[in-house]
Amino acid sequence: MNVYDLAHQLARSLNESQEYLEYKKAKETIKQDPQVEKMLKDLRAKQIEVQALSISGKPIAEAQKSLENLYNIAVNNSLLRQYLEAEERFAVLFTDIQNIIIKGIEFDIDTEDK
Repeated sequence: MNVYDLAHQLARSLNESQEYLEYKKAKETIKQDPQVEKMLKDLRAKQIEVQALSISGKPIAEAQKSLENLYNIAVNNSLLRQYLEAEERFAVLFTDIQNIIIKGIEFDIDTEDK
C-alpha cells in the first residue's frame, strides 16, 4: 500500500473516531444558537488578538485578562463548554497522531547553525 492510500485511510479513520464525531456534533449544536455562536467567535477573535500581541512583542496583560473573562463566561454556557471540551479532545488526538508520525520518521527540525 502506498503512503497516499494510508493517509486517506487515516483521514477516514479520524472522520469515524469518537473524538471527531463528538466535536462535529458539538459544532453543529453551536451553529443552531446564534448567541452561542457569537460568543465562540468573540472568544476566537480575542485568542487571535492575544497571539498577535504576543508575537509582536507588545504587552498582552490587558488582552489576556479580557480573554480570561471571555473564557470564564464561555465555560459557564453548557453548549459552549461541551464544544470546547470536544474540540480539545479531538485536538489531543490529532496532536498525538502528528507526534507518532514525526517520531516514526525521526523528523527533527534543526534550528542550530552548523
